Amino acid sequence: MRVTITTILVLALAVLASAQTSRWSYGLQAGVAGHMTTGTLSDNFKGAIGFTGGLTADCDRLRLKADVTYCQPSFKNRNMYAVLDDQGRDAQLNAVANASHIGTSLQVGYTVARLGAVSLTPCAGLYYSHYSWKLNDIKWSQNEQGNDVFQVTDNHKTTQGRLSWIASVDVDIRLHDAYTDLMGPQQRLRSSLRITPWVTHISHKSVVPSVKGMQLGISVAYSGLLSAIEP
Repeated sequence: MRVTITTILVLALAVLASAQTSRWSYGLQAGVAGHMTTGTLSDNFKGAIGFTGGLTADCDRLRLKADVTYCQPSFKNRNMYAVLDDQGRDAQLNAVANASHIGTSLQVGYTVARLGAVSLTPCAGLYYSHYSWKLNDIKWSQNEQGNDVFQVTDNHKTTQGRLSWIASVDVDIRLHDAYTDLMGPQQRLRSSLRITPWVTHISHKSVVPSVKGMQLGISVAYSGLLSAIEP
């Protein structure tokens, strides 16, 4: 009987020792993000808080991720294209209080440290910034009291987009692991809190004068990565 129990224990330990997590894990992340602007970019747009989400694929320490962030920053400049009439008055004004901003990034990273439940993964890649909002073309006149007033003569949409670089650091704090066989062989779902500070450069040459600056941001998201358990 003792031999049988010993044999079972040895076999069980051998199976556990031979089992290993697949080199690949994949999943998604979703949360909130906020950024501030610097340079002449901050003369036109304020910072904002919005939503972020994306996909992640890890192979050992190598990481590939794609993220999309949406927010609605307010304006600091009501006539960004400096359209003026013959008297030097504004001939164009923002028709809304906030612009829509979508930031899309594709990055590659490498995990440089794993300290217990915490891992650090610096990333870098490409970032596309896209602002859009509506403009009013206006014409000035005087009312019966002799005050200058304007009328809207046209309404149209404008956009500003620019491809640039982005650098970030993923700080993943492991929350818990769960195991499932709903998608075939047994798989592990690792849930983490991902905190990501990032920086990118933005330049808009269509604005008069052209603007340049940085977006300094941070996102806090839930990350769920699924990986197969291979025998």
